[in-house]
Amino acid sequence: MSPSQPAANGKMTLLMVLHAHQPVGNFPEVFARAVEECYRPVVLALEAYPEIRCGLHFSGPLLDYLQAHDPELIAGVAGLAARGQVEMLSGGYYEPLLASIPARDSTSQMELMTAATRRLFGAAPRGFWLAERIWEPSLPAKLAPAGLAYTLVDDTHFYYAGLGAGAMFGYHLTEREGHTLALFPTHKTLRYTIPFQEPAKTVEFLRASFEKHGPTCATYGDDMEKFGLWPDTWEWVFGQGWLLKFFDALLAEKDWLVTGTPGEFLAANPPQGRVYPPTAAYEEMLTWALPAEASAELEHLIHELQEEGRFERMRRFLRGGQWDNFLIKYRESNLMHKRMLWVGDKLQQRGERGPAYDHLLQAQCNCAYWHGLFGGLYLGHLRQAIHEHLIRAEALSDGQAHGDDPWADCAVTDLDRDGNDELVLASPLMDTVVHPAHGGSLSVLDLRGQAMNLADTLTRRFEAYHQQFEQEEAELESSEGEVASIHDRVAFKEENLEQYLVYDWYDRACFQDHLLAPEADLAKFAKPDYGEWGDLVTGRYDLQDQGVAGAQAWCALERESYLYAPGGPYPLTTQKRYALEGGRLRVDYTLSLGDPATPAFRLAVELNLTLLAASDPAKHLEFAGRALSLDQPFELPEAELVSLNDQTAGFSLRMTPSAPAALWHFPVETVSNSESGLERTYQGSSLSFLWPVGGGAGSWSFGLELELV
Repeated sequence: MSPSQPAANGKMTLLMVLHAHQPVGNFPEVFARAVEECYRPVVLALEAYPEIRCGLHFSGPLLDYLQAHDPELIAGVAGLAARGQVEMLSGGYYEPLLASIPARDSTSQMELMTAATRRLFGAAPRGFWLAERIWEPSLPAKLAPAGLAYTLVDDTHFYYAGLGAGAMFGYHLTEREGHTLALFPTHKTLRYTIPFQEPAKTVEFLRASFEKHGPTCATYGDDMEKFGLWPDTWEWVFGQGWLLKFFDALLAEKDWLVTGTPGEFLAANPPQGRVYPPTAAYEEMLTWALPAEASAELEHLIHELQEEGRFERMRRFLRGGQWDNFLIKYRESNLMHKRMLWVGDKLQQRGERGPAYDHLLQAQCNCAYWHGLFGGLYLGHLRQAIHEHLIRAEALSDGQAHGDDPWADCAVTDLDRDGNDELVLASPLMDTVVHPAHGGSLSVLDLRGQAMNLADTLTRRFEAYHQQFEQEEAELESSEGEVASIHDRVAFKEENLEQYLVYDWYDRACFQDHLLAPEADLAKFAKPDYGEWGDLVTGRYDLQDQGVAGAQAWCALERESYLYAPGGPYPLTTQKRYALEGGRLRVDYTLSLGDPATPAFRLAVELNLTLLAASDPAKHLEFAGRALSLDQPFELPEAELVSLNDQTAGFSLRMTPSAPAALWHFPVETVSNSESGLERTYQGSSLSFLWPVGGGAGSWSFGLELELV
């Protein structure tokens, strides 16, 4: 046996903690299905087996749903807690990543969850669920005001601290600034046998661990959704009775094996030692956080080591990135995160602690900020939920600050923390973020009354799992009578998905300025392999001036560059002016050419806008009285007025060019991973207004106005 502190009861204790969560903004029908196919059956099974003891954690969004729609289930869980069978854990109420939000908000999130746990389940929690097990060393001090004693991390965290396999049992203590916290490592073997393999596999592992390490605890902490919601698991867990068989198998070994709760084990048993884990998460998360090419290379290396039988010896020295890398990998994630910090700072300065602050906390729900095996960032409705709550928080606060009179704000700040200043233009009806250093583009187009960011269109990128198209289109075989984990599946939800593997060379935004050859066409533009004649899309504009005039906020930009046409380059000066007033945004351009030999070309001003659904007839483009679907590419040779209509939300965005322009449209679609397989997802629509620019020296002026009606 390895030298370890024996458990007080002389037996192996299995500590199970089941975590139930649905993201802020998920569809009501998903909540309802999750309750009926997963959460309720698990609770009923526990009620039928009073000797099975475990920890439970229900996130705040799920508790809000249950209080409104299923108080009976909450009462059932409260009954389990009252008889001491389950221990309820606290956490961040809206399931934030505590390491990625300010300390003031971490404390508020924990206080909300602890208060709800006491109110609904009648007990003060001792431990907290660490969302996605995202750990960073300062957390003990950051969370000290919450007064909680323990959390669960992965065995990965302990391996990265240099510990060996024998340390993956019991618990260790860590601290920061003298604030102590107990860490229970969840064992990867248990995460992969429960519930995907026969109960005997888990019992065999626990027996072997007991024989090797003596009386201690082995911890399993994972998503309750694996018990019925993950692909094929309902039939396995409930249809074929795996869960009840598992409970029976545990009880059959009661001479040497018991189930328990982390809080009680902590109170009755000393720690194995101390540990200082580095910044970490579970292995898969750290792989997903890497740049796509590096992620694919690491996965390949891990598979090589596993096949060679060397992985277990090497794993403590082999790791991916850290969660924060998602903020670099995906510009859209970083913009949400930094706008969350911007709004949070504004609320703090104004002393906001009411509904506006609650919207801010909801906008910290982690699910839409990252992407791996789950849709996450690629799911537009989850991103829009983040934007919705940020918009509502800021609008409420600004309403209190400005009152009912017309107003406008213009702020110059490095909002996205990239070392370049942005301009935040705001009015009571609309707000925007302009990026001079990124082509003078606009990344945010918030409609405050509708709480929508129309500019939230995801860029088409290479992902490591796109290499799966080189594999046979089939699920990997699993053992007979068992179900494959989603980590071990290859599935395609649609035929010929590979035709949608198109990658953008620029991050999608609004008012992106393309210089095109006269013969460029929509089909090539959508790929995009059309041959850009300029550098305005990604080039740096200089901020010339900005300010507020009455109820109008404005800024003026300029870029000295070239037209890279055959025979060139030809000098080009581009002036660009944004003006926001109420629900109207106008952008004016002046292109000045100094070389008489400059050939003719076209200016294309691209907007990337989303109404979240491409084939919903209530969401469409309207031109000359005709409704045009967003799910197909099309072009209009001459457009004077085009409207983007959302009849469900009850608004229209009128787009009026200063002179008739050709219009190109195509849907922006991605191929992304999800629990059930690779799928095509509509992210938004590319709308480009094109004007001809005559050759020679001279100046040409164009404008485009967006008006909310």
